[in-house]
Amino acid sequence: MRLLKEPLLHFLAIGGILFAAYAAFDPSGQEGAAAPPTIHLTAADAEWLKEMWTRQWRRPPNDEELKSLIADHLKEEVLAREARALDLDVGDTVVRRRLAQKMTFLLDDTIRTAEPSDAELRTLYETRPDLVRIPARVSFAQVFFRHEEGSDRARASLAALSNTAALPVDHGDGLLLGDTFADQDEQALANLFGAAFARAIMALPVGQWSGPVESGYGLHLVKITEASPSEELPFDKVRERLTQEWRRQRQDTGNTQLYDGLLRKYRISADPAVRPMIGSLATPAEGRP
Repeated sequence: MRLLKEPLLHFLAIGGILFAAYAAFDPSGQEGAAAPPTIHLTAADAEWLKEMWTRQWRRPPNDEELKSLIADHLKEEVLAREARALDLDVGDTVVRRRLAQKMTFLLDDTIRTAEPSDAELRTLYETRPDLVRIPARVSFAQVFFRHEEGSDRARASLAALSNTAALPVDHGDGLLLGDTFADQDEQALANLFGAAFARAIMALPVGQWSGPVESGYGLHLVKITEASPSEELPFDKVRERLTQEWRRQRQDTGNTQLYDGLLRKYRISADPAVRPMIGSLATPAEGRP
């Protein structure tokens, strides 16, 4: 009886009961325990790995190479899942952008636009001249002079060119872009020489030397050899272009509506210094319409 009253015996008895209870309820190693997470490798996974290998090496992988590809893919999946479990993807810019990109692709796939009506395409045809007009184009020859002391030389050469069909003795300084340009519109010239030069060139008369016209490179004497005016294409010739633009607009509208719906699921908060930059986006979700 004295032994039954010992505190040490009581402690051991309670410990045994707790150990038995833990063994009974511990899911690890017990029948009926929760199954571990599954990584399922599909035939589509194998085909995708084979396709990626073939694109890179210009041949399909052999059996050993395919086994290695699948093993690497499995390793990558295991490490990726463990990294997500540890929240290593949180705050990673590359991961965030890639996930956002994949979500964008998913949203794009969910939007199915119908075919536009003739009336809708006619509206685009009448309101979007950039889609239906061929811009004016010019072909020309030029003699280039650098800015340094180029003005006097250019004017002397212009006088000589005005009196003869041949080039003057002073052929200019040369330009890597070339001396002749064919079938150029204003935007193409602006990309090469700047907007001011392009506007001036499009206004020059045909068949005579003019200038000097200034660009970012220097001074140019220019002779327009051919000019074609802007032309409006018939509706039937631009129908496909108009259809593509109509679909693009509908896609953009649908994406915006879907994103707005997703955004309403969140309460957006911001520091005082940032809040003016996001405007109404900082409105709590419950306060949104």
